[in-house]
Amino acid sequence: MKIELLALDYHGTISNKKNGKIWIVEAEVVEALIKARKNGLKLAILTSGTGKTVPQEIRNIANILAFENGSVFYYGSKVFIEKPHYWDIVRETLLKSHLKPKAVGRVIIVYGVKVLGELEEILHTHGLFDYVKIVKNINRLVITPKGYGKDRALRIIKKILGIKGKVAAIGDGENDYYLLKEADVKIAPSNAVEKVKEIADYICNEPNGKCVKEVIEKVLEDKLT
Repeated sequence: MKIELLALDYHGTISNKKNGKIWIVEAEVVEALIKARKNGLKLAILTSGTGKTVPQEIRNIANILAFENGSVFYYGSKVFIEKPHYWDIVRETLLKSHLKPKAVGRVIIVYGVKVLGELEEILHTHGLFDYVKIVKNINRLVITPKGYGKDRALRIIKKILGIKGKVAAIGDGENDYYLLKEADVKIAPSNAVEKVKEIADYICNEPNGKCVKEVIEKVLEDKLT
């Protein structure tokens, strides 16, 4: 069975940091993504963040986008928001606290890693700790509903797109571990953390987008199954 869907993490996988500051996607990677779509390979782009750093050019290439750790989906002109009934109470409690978030999405709230202890104390004090998942992503803490993640997002994506064939996933960070676990073919770029590499079926010799380009070429040539 051929690979029908390629699920891609954005930060550190499709993109890389230029001068350690700005997330960029190399031109050759953009060309590879466009080639993939033209040849019938479906593309899903996932990030645990709000998606604000994902440029429109890249958004337009993907069949579907899953932002905010699998709680906000963009499919064509439609936006689907997934959140449990209690989540507004959690958000209101955190946003009224003295902690200043780095970003606030439609569902998630993002803080710096230094406030982890204070954050956990607030959640425990209000009896909300068991309803929250704290995802460490680079130097940020993503506050998301418990049970939500890129693995759950991939299951929803497969249902929306009606995927019948195999799914390949590429990711580099700790928060991509369960994304790869959910995929049929697990791929890690050379810059991936060891935890991700340990479960990978294939590890690229190249990092970031160069790995994505390599994988697309192999999939289109039926050299990766």
